[in-house]
Amino acid sequence: MTAPRREPGKPEAHDDKMNVGAGVATERDVRTLAELYRASREALVSERGGSVHVLNEAFAEPLEAQFEAIVHDDRWLVLLGTFDDVAVGVAVARLDEMSDSSLLATVEVLYVDPPAREVGVGEKLLATVIDWAARRGTTGVDVRVLPGMRASKSFLEGSGFVARLLVMHRQLK
Repeated sequence: MTAPRREPGKPEAHDDKMNVGAGVATERDVRTLAELYRASREALVSERGGSVHVLNEAFAEPLEAQFEAIVHDDRWLVLLGTFDDVAVGVAVARLDEMSDSSLLATVEVLYVDPPAREVGVGEKLLATVIDWAARRGTTGVDVRVLPGMRASKSFLEGSGFVARLLVMHRQLK
């Protein structure tokens, strides 16, 4: 894919020159993937439950090594979302085998830089993940959303997702 990364300005909704894309990342994109993933983690830490999620569920540093390992793994899909050929989003999904041997796709991260939101990058990334999951015969796609992330929840519900699990947590320290 290899797209440059810069801080984009928020485009006007009526801009007919918008060029939104989602493509499979390669080893050349590892640095950009890591930057976007770090930005996603920073955004999550301030959300309710985010710090525990980042410590327990997120990829660990060095992120570049993590991405180098999974961009060639058929069980993973690693995407860069672009706006006018500039990398502004990332989606990472994996295939999990369930107890009945069927497959479930799990989205580990779906993130778009805030200035580039609401122009279709997230929709393009999610549609690409769903298409990939369907072509692999999965029974469905799971995406985790932290409590209080209303915009993310609404975005996913608008794409046909429904809640199927709530995780309760009690802080001890």
